Amino acid sequence: MKARIFTATLATLSGAAIVLLSSTFVVEEGTQVIVTEFGKPVDDVQTSGLHFKTPFIQEAYYLEKRLLPWDGSPESMQTKDKKRIDIDVWARWRISDPMTFFVKVRTEAHGQKILDDLVDSAVRDVVARHNLIDVVRKSNAELIYETEELERTEADMVAGNGRDDVEEEILSGVDLKEYGMELVRVRIKRVNYVASVRATVYSRMISERLKIAKLYESEALEEQNRILGQTQKELDQIEGEMEQKSAEIRGEADAQVIQLTAEAYGKSPEFYEFLRRLEVLKTTLKSDTRLILSTDSDLFGMLKASGSSESATMLPPQRIP
Repeated sequence: MKARIFTATLATLSGAAIVLLSSTFVVEEGTQVIVTEFGKPVDDVQTSGLHFKTPFIQEAYYLEKRLLPWDGSPESMQTKDKKRIDIDVWARWRISDPMTFFVKVRTEAHGQKILDDLVDSAVRDVVARHNLIDVVRKSNAELIYETEELERTEADMVAGNGRDDVEEEILSGVDLKEYGMELVRVRIKRVNYVASVRATVYSRMISERLKIAKLYESEALEEQNRILGQTQKELDQIEGEMEQKSAEIRGEADAQVIQLTAEAYGKSPEFYEFLRRLEVLKTTLKSDTRLILSTDSDLFGMLKASGSSESATMLPPQRIP
């Protein structure tokens, strides 16, 4: 009798445990649950914790609530300026409406296939509306000496100014609401020319860089000539001011000499007259000079007066060495 009671109790407890386990489910952080009844979704649970459902009738299907990765395959496409490129894009998405997602998509793998079609199509459309430079460069800062950039029209500039703008256009061009999905971020991972035109593009890039280098050299030479011209102008100005200042100083010195000489002559005119005559003699008489003077000339009188006091020997009156 006791064995039967124990067996019945054990069976009851086991059944209760089975019913309890079948009627509860746990939602962890980062997950969400769709509750189905006979395969039809009847409720969605997005809050973490312990939840209950009807045992044996309802089932719980777990879906990710966090961001999910998507990495597309490289695709060959053509830009607005007729450049053929291989572009590789990655994205992040999440399940925003679990009920709609479960009804229309069901699994994450099917969601990845939907993204393959929609994101690739959006990338192709956006890239076709932009020049290659918009897909390649990161910012919308003005490019200096970029041939294609200078040739672009204002309409082209409005279409896109950088890779960030291109990525935003791709993101806004993919609508996943009808699938209960949301595309959060799109990024261009790699851009490359196709192999058939890569060598030609490299040659063109080299020629453009050489052209830019020559432009820099010409500008440097122009700047050098400008600096040298400015320097020479300043030197000429300095020399002119120096000569003017020198002339002024000489003029002031000559004026002072004349003034001092005039004052000296005024104090002793006989003495300075004698000095002036000596200076004339010094300038006139050289070692090989011969003079013919008359006896009544001042120079003869001065020579005669100076010689009679020192020596009795007189020079011939008609020739004086």
